[in-house]
Amino acid sequence: MFIPRSLKVKRNVSDDDKSCVAKKFKPQGEKLSSEEDREIPNVAFVGKETSAPSSGQSPELGSSPDSDDHFAAVCLEGPEQSVEDSCVPEEPIKSFAKTQRLAEPGEPVCVVCGRYGEYICDKTDADVCSLECKAKHLLQVTEKEEKVKLQKASSEAESPLLDTFYAYKEHSFILSLLDDQVENLKLQLGISVQGQKVPRPIIDFEHCGFPEVLNCNLKKSGYEVPTPIQMQMIPIGLLGRDIVCSADTGSGKTAAFLLPVIIRALEKNGTPSALILTPTRELAIQIERQAKELMCGLPNMRTVLLVGGLPLPPQLYRLKQNVKVIIATPGRLLEIMKQNSVELSGIKIVVIDEADTMLKMGFQQQVLDILENTPPDRQTVLVSATIPASIERLASQLLHDPVRIIIGEKNLPCPNVRQIILWVEEPSKKKKLFEILNDEKLFKPPVLVFVDCKLGADLLSDAIHKITGLQSISMHSDKTQVERTRILQVGRAGRLGHSGTAITFINNNTKKLFLDIVKRVKPTGSILPPQLLNSPYLHEQKRKEQQRVNQAQNTVVTGDNLMDIIKKHDKSHSQK
Repeated sequence: MFIPRSLKVKRNVSDDDKSCVAKKFKPQGEKLSSEEDREIPNVAFVGKETSAPSSGQSPELGSSPDSDDHFAAVCLEGPEQSVEDSCVPEEPIKSFAKTQRLAEPGEPVCVVCGRYGEYICDKTDADVCSLECKAKHLLQVTEKEEKVKLQKASSEAESPLLDTFYAYKEHSFILSLLDDQVENLKLQLGISVQGQKVPRPIIDFEHCGFPEVLNCNLKKSGYEVPTPIQMQMIPIGLLGRDIVCSADTGSGKTAAFLLPVIIRALEKNGTPSALILTPTRELAIQIERQAKELMCGLPNMRTVLLVGGLPLPPQLYRLKQNVKVIIATPGRLLEIMKQNSVELSGIKIVVIDEADTMLKMGFQQQVLDILENTPPDRQTVLVSATIPASIERLASQLLHDPVRIIIGEKNLPCPNVRQIILWVEEPSKKKKLFEILNDEKLFKPPVLVFVDCKLGADLLSDAIHKITGLQSISMHSDKTQVERTRILQVGRAGRLGHSGTAITFINNNTKKLFLDIVKRVKPTGSILPPQLLNSPYLHEQKRKEQQRVNQAQNTVVTGDNLMDIIKKHDKSHSQK
């Protein structure tokens, strides 16, 4: 495990004059005697017949050796004493660095912590102070070796994606599946697809034929098996098809569009090849972080983050560094476009993430202005949590022959999040919130509380801290980007299988949402408050919706209702 720096032997106090001797090693130029003709080991071992040379041949212990001679000091008890009888029991090897003393001038230093390097690592010959630092040192060496191997693989790998045009081909295993097997797989995973000539879902990332470096990055990032959205969206994206997709939060949508983006960006191009638009700065930062993890080790792959709230000059400088992927919010990108500081003529793929949120925040016209400066034959991907009518209209305006992908039931809450709907009047909301925060069954930090306005967020945050003693902080658009980034280290429930609880306070002030709440939450099995179910506003909304359905049905002419439509028309005409 360790190689000691010296051999400690019993020392007799009465024999001080002959207890410390130094074994002289002859210079390299001299011929060694027959007894000394073998290689000198790092540790000197003393036998029974070893005797001390004359005092004139050996300097005192601790003296400096001559420039041409080397000395190995050995402490002896006597010429007839065996090693077994003379060796002092060695001290136990120190387990932790904190138990080791500091190094004195001229002493070896631990390569990990800088303390006294009492031991030599048997695997690397490095100075270490304890078992703890040896383990850390070996871990550092292993990580360094893996990094070197990864860099070597990225430089030497002859991947067709880097040298020739990449065309996705379905893996032989996927082609061997029967149509019934594929449809059953989609049914079990909740994959719904609409479109012409849609490729089959992949089962493993290796079915895509990615470069080995990218496969390694996927595993290092924790992507062992593709999620349902990744299984279906990745092959469609690799084929260059336009896509509209809807999936739950935390389902893996980001990696599902990032992998096709990376493949398109690997193609040689002097200008940016991919553009990812997001409605918020925080989402853009998150996407860039994940993109860098997946791009690590790939040649000439650079990203640029263009968002408000951060200084503009560094972003403009980064744009000049031959970047391949632009990740931006619409406002900041338009600001840079007006300065003619970004070139979008080489964009091959555009991703609009959280498209439904983008439209709700009023960014539709900005998005259209940006896309007017990209090639018309680009690939466009709309990613959304839901697909409302506004997304369908945008898709019909921007996309060509798109494939629609829906994972799970449409417009339903995440199944991993428990839904609780409570009827709470306005004056009682704060009191009810404090009750929940004091309930051990419901309060599992971190907790995210949504309010109507910025001032309400600040006031409520202060009240929570004063009354409950819990650490609380507010988050809104008036915060600086540094504050917002620091606050969002908080995780989100329902992502990648993590469970959570969502508690919603409702009363008559939220009556416009009654029907939507019932339609989305009731199928999950959650108990709805009687004040909601018996509300006249809810019944009125149901009646109006039924009228709209009936009118839509009446406008469709079929063989069954044709005569009824003619009679109604004749009756109304005769009355006029």
